[in-house]
Amino acid sequence: MKPLLLTGFLWLIAITCCSQVVAVDSVHPWFAGKELDGDLIRTRFDDFEPAFPTRKPTGKYNNIILSMFHSKKLYIHSGLGLKEKLPEMDSFNLHLDPKAGYAIQGNGPSVLSAVSLFDSLPMLVTAYGINPDNKGLFRFRVLLNQRQVLVPWTEPRFFSPIMTYYRYNADGSEQTQMAYLGSFAAPPGNSITVEVKNQQVPDTVYRISAVWIKRAPQVIGTFSNENLQHLFEIYKFQWKHDFTAFSQSTYYGDIELKPIDSLLNTDSIFAHNRNSLFFYLRDKLAAADDIEYNLIRDNDSLGWQVNKLDPSVLWLQDLAPGKYRLLMRYSFQRQTTSSFSFTILPAWYQATWAKIVAGGLALLVILATALLVTNRRQKARLRRQQLDQDLQKAEMQSIRSQFNPHFVFNALSSIQGLVTRNDLPGAHKYLGDFSTLLRNSLKESEKEYTSLSTDIRMMDNYLKLEQLRFGFAFTIVVDKRINPDATEVPVLLLQPVIENAIKHGISGMYDKGNLIIEYTKDKEDLVILVRDNGVGFEPDDHSKGHGLRLTAKRVDLINRTMTGQPVSWEIRTAEGPTEVVFILKKWLA
Repeated sequence: MKPLLLTGFLWLIAITCCSQVVAVDSVHPWFAGKELDGDLIRTRFDDFEPAFPTRKPTGKYNNIILSMFHSKKLYIHSGLGLKEKLPEMDSFNLHLDPKAGYAIQGNGPSVLSAVSLFDSLPMLVTAYGINPDNKGLFRFRVLLNQRQVLVPWTEPRFFSPIMTYYRYNADGSEQTQMAYLGSFAAPPGNSITVEVKNQQVPDTVYRISAVWIKRAPQVIGTFSNENLQHLFEIYKFQWKHDFTAFSQSTYYGDIELKPIDSLLNTDSIFAHNRNSLFFYLRDKLAAADDIEYNLIRDNDSLGWQVNKLDPSVLWLQDLAPGKYRLLMRYSFQRQTTSSFSFTILPAWYQATWAKIVAGGLALLVILATALLVTNRRQKARLRRQQLDQDLQKAEMQSIRSQFNPHFVFNALSSIQGLVTRNDLPGAHKYLGDFSTLLRNSLKESEKEYTSLSTDIRMMDNYLKLEQLRFGFAFTIVVDKRINPDATEVPVLLLQPVIENAIKHGISGMYDKGNLIIEYTKDKEDLVILVRDNGVGFEPDDHSKGHGLRLTAKRVDLINRTMTGQPVSWEIRTAEGPTEVVFILKKWLA
C-alpha cells in the first residue's frame, strides 16, 4: 500500500509543479536495460560531474558522485576562448582547490556544482555509489531555486547500468550500477538542485544543479568584403582550439594567428559598397538552424527566418541603404531576443539631396523638352497659318482682280451702246460715273475689307451706270441702327450678285424692273438682302454663273480666315422675284 501511495504522491508532484518538469517515477528508455548505449546517449546529452575526491573510498561508506546528462545544443565557451561570467552561476561556486585531491569529469569548471542550460530539454541525474544493496542508506530531494522543495527526501527507486567504468565501492568491488534519480527541467531564470545524503552521515550532502538561463545570440564581430580575411582567421583560430585548452599543443600548432581581439570588431556603419555582411555570433551551437533572425528596416520587417549558413555566422546579402535592426533568438528559447543595430550609408547618388537634385534636373529637362517641342509645334503651326493666310490672300486678290475686269467690260459695253444710239449727253454722264467707279474700284482693290458706306457708294455708282443702260429702278436701304462708317464689310461682296440680278432678272424689263438692297441688324449679325422682281431662274442653274461661283469661293475663303465671324449666304428663287440673303455673324458686335 505504501509504494502505491508514494507513486501517486510523486505523480502529483510531477503534474503540479508549475511549468517545471519533475519526473522521478520512471526511467528514461536510454538508461533502462542491462547495458547503456554510450554512443546513442552522447548524440543527445553531455555528461557533467561536479568536483569529487580522486582517491578511492577507504571508509565504511561509498563516496557519491552525482552525474548530470544535459542538452548539448549551446556552449558559451567556444573555441575562441572568450571568457564570460554568468552572474546566475555565482551561488553554485564550491570554492574548492583542484590541487586538494579533487577531479572533474565532463565539460564544467571544477569549482562549480552546476551547469548552465538554455533549452527546454530535461536533464537526467544519476548517482554513482548507490546501488540496490545500499539504497536504504541514502535519500535524495529536489529543490527549485535552492529553496522550494519539489520532491522531499526520498529513497532512490530506480537503477541503471553505469556510464563510466573503474569506479569502486567502499569494499573495493567495481561498481556496475548507479541510481537513476529522475529527469528535471525548469523555465529560463530558474534552477533545479538535486541533493543526496547518507542518513548515517547527516552532515554530508552531495549536490548537483542545473540553471536555465535566458540567452539570445549576440553579435561579437561584423565583416564585409573589405575585411573578410579576418573572418577566415577567426575560423582558423576556432578550428585550432575547438577541442583543446589554449595551453595545450594542437594538430594545428604550427599555424600562426593574429590575436583574436584584434579581429573581432563590431562595426555598425557601413559604406554603400559594403552591403553584404557577415555577423559572427558569441555562442557555439550544434546546428545553424537553431538560430532565427528577423531583419527590420524602418517599418518593414523581413519576418523570422532560419539561419542556413553556419552555427556561428549570419549572412545578409545585398542590403539597400538605410537603418536596420537585426533581431535574433534561439529556436529553443524563442521568448528571449537580442538586437543589433547597424546602418548602410547611401552612395552620393542615392542620398536624399542627390535624388532631389536629380529629380529637379530631370524636371527641368522635361520642362525644357516640353517647351522646345511646344515652341517648335507653335512655330510650325504659325508657319502653316501664315502659309494658309498667304494662300488665301493670293486667292482673294485673284478673285478681286477678276471683279475689276468685269466692271470695265460691262461699263465699256454700256458706253458703247450709248454712243451707238448717238446719246452723247448720256455717254458723257456715263463716262463721268464710270471714271468715279473705276477710281474707287482701283483704290479699294488692294483691301480685303472696307467701310459699309464706301462699299455702298461703289454699288450706287455701278447701279447708276447700269440704270442708264437698262432703265430699271433701284433702292438701297440701311437700318438706322447700323453705322455705315463704323461697319466693315468685304470689298465688293455683293457686286456679282447685283450684276447677276440685273443681267438675268430685270435687264429686259426696262423701267418696270426694280432692284432693292437692304442692310438690317439682327442682334450682332449683319443681314444683307438683294431682291429683284425679275422672272427668276431654276435653282439648279444658279451655280453655273461665273459671278456666283466667284462669290461662293470668296465666302469660303472669308470663313477660313474669319473663324469667329462666319458668313453664310442663300439664294431664294422661283418663278417671280429672286432674293439673295447674306448673313455676317457677329459683324456688328
